[in-house]
Amino acid sequence: MNDYSLLFEEDFTFNQELVDVEILAEILRNATLSKCQIKIGSFILQGTKGITKDIQYSDEEFQMLSDVHSYTFPVQDGDIELSLQLYENTNYHFRINCFSRCNNHTGQLFSMNLTTKKDAKGAIFFTQQIKFSERLEGDKEAAKAFRRMKQQVFAGMLYKLGYDIADTHDILLGVYDTKTKKFLNTTPEKFLSDLLTISILKGHFMGNKGYQLEILPSYNLDYSWLSTSIREEEDKFIPEKVKKQIGNRTIPLSLRFKVLERDRCCKLCGRSPIDGVKLHVDHIRPYSLGGTTIFENLQALCEDCNIGKSNKSSMKY
Repeated sequence: MNDYSLLFEEDFTFNQELVDVEILAEILRNATLSKCQIKIGSFILQGTKGITKDIQYSDEEFQMLSDVHSYTFPVQDGDIELSLQLYENTNYHFRINCFSRCNNHTGQLFSMNLTTKKDAKGAIFFTQQIKFSERLEGDKEAAKAFRRMKQQVFAGMLYKLGYDIADTHDILLGVYDTKTKKFLNTTPEKFLSDLLTISILKGHFMGNKGYQLEILPSYNLDYSWLSTSIREEEDKFIPEKVKKQIGNRTIPLSLRFKVLERDRCCKLCGRSPIDGVKLHVDHIRPYSLGGTTIFENLQALCEDCNIGKSNKSSMKY
């Protein structure tokens, strides 16, 4: 029997793993993108179903979403054609990918692992670190600094748009419970919309996908900038003790699952994903005020309540 595993942390039996992913894929196939629109803040990008021709593996049998989630979004530079695809890669890991085509530029915009954890059995996490890995000619350190700048700006933008972004620039779009066959913190429709939105935004930041969104500043690289010697000098002045503490406020995936499984709804307003909200996991006593990242100090909050609470403590329920 082949060794199939969703990701690195835990091995599953072939049959059960495949059943879980097939059920999840069916749920996503049945989800619809409301009005074929995606929203970036107050800006609405209107699309249509379908693409002019296949992109990557959109027509392959092993592609578990079939061609259900293929869309075309007209922008100022032309038509962005998108195809969402879920399949097992050559390393036996399941990933969901967003491929694009625009102005003869074809490639991958964004992808996410279907991540599992040993201490969160039955949970599948849609998570990925926001980063840019394109190769750039010129000074290597300057190119690295440019990619890092894009990572920080993009992650900051997603945070302001209400996405669940950790200090480590990891984004969590969904937590799926294989026992109940439901998402714990979102809906399939919201997950679909979020994935498409982030993919299109990331393509803008990448600068080599054939389009730029007119509502955002350009992030095309002026290669003359890379001819200068730019170093990340700020790292020299950060004490080692502080460096080691970076990301300590980050809530581990398995702990997030346990909190969402316990709460099921926003602990301040009572709304749940059924009501159209997305749940985040929040420190009851804020980390900045000495709150610790433990189960008892965490709660589920919707996006609105999480933003409204800011860095204030909230009553435990």
